[in-house]
Amino acid sequence: MQRLFLLSILSLLIFSCDDGDIIVSDFNFDQNSALNLCEFEGDRKVLHIITESNEAISLTFDKNILENVENVINPGTFSVTINNSNRINYRRLNGRVESSNYFCQEIPPSEPSVIEEFTSTTGGNVEFTITRASDSGVDTDGDGIDDIDEQGPDNNIFNYDTDGDGIPNFLDIDDDNDNVLTNVEIEIDIDFGIELDTDGDGIPDYLDPDDDGDGVITRYEDLNAFEEGTPEEPVLNPVNDDTNDNGIPNYLDETVSESLIIEAFRENRVSRQFNITVVFNDITLENTTTERTIRLSSQGFGVFTFRTDDEILEFR
Repeated sequence: MQRLFLLSILSLLIFSCDDGDIIVSDFNFDQNSALNLCEFEGDRKVLHIITESNEAISLTFDKNILENVENVINPGTFSVTINNSNRINYRRLNGRVESSNYFCQEIPPSEPSVIEEFTSTTGGNVEFTITRASDSGVDTDGDGIDDIDEQGPDNNIFNYDTDGDGIPNFLDIDDDNDNVLTNVEIEIDIDFGIELDTDGDGIPDYLDPDDDGDGVITRYEDLNAFEEGTPEEPVLNPVNDDTNDNGIPNYLDETVSESLIIEAFRENRVSRQFNITVVFNDITLENTTTERTIRLSSQGFGVFTFRTDDEILEFR
């Protein structure tokens, strides 16, 4: 109800005058509005929304969003300058239509028709602020431990990096770099009903680089890594190596202490979700048929979700 009331006031401000500049401090959109994203060939993208009051606003821009988040631990911000390639369009429509049906095609439908239209002039910019999805139950690295439980003693999720490989635990599929994936060692913990600590040193196996405490790190007890693979691409899986055939893999058997130096690590593949908030800064919109303009010094447009799929985070 409050948004509709604001819209009524805004409409009066914009559309009651015949000409001249019109200064507007707020649209019927804000930084919490749910935006939709269309992607076309190349890097051309369209962010868009149509409100219940049939206002249609879109941002068309050329930008590779992926390059701003791929292999980045803690993404920040990026911006695009408003010009002929990056432009904002505001329309009032005479009927209802779904936002994606209207904007996600090269030529928009003829219905509903446009009552009035404003387009951006050159100048100003659009700022994108990227934050990771952090709701309850989010397990970004899929290791069986929610992100919120991998933030460490100082409650800083980006600083908790048990193995010191430069990848925080909440993004690390192998928290101790022993080439036994955390989700495998966590599954074992669940089977036992406790955090399994094979050598009793007070460090659970999924955080312990030497699980059986025999002085040989788990990664070095993968004795058949090069037999199953090649020197360039060894098969890295200590779970499959049981030298004495007693049913216990070497890395959990303190009676086996043979070692093979292996300095290769399994690729850290994750799929991530980001929330990206969009704000217009110093934007001018011109009416396409009259001399009226809308000026925005700072205006929240909305937020959209962006995902990466099977992304490799490199060790640092």
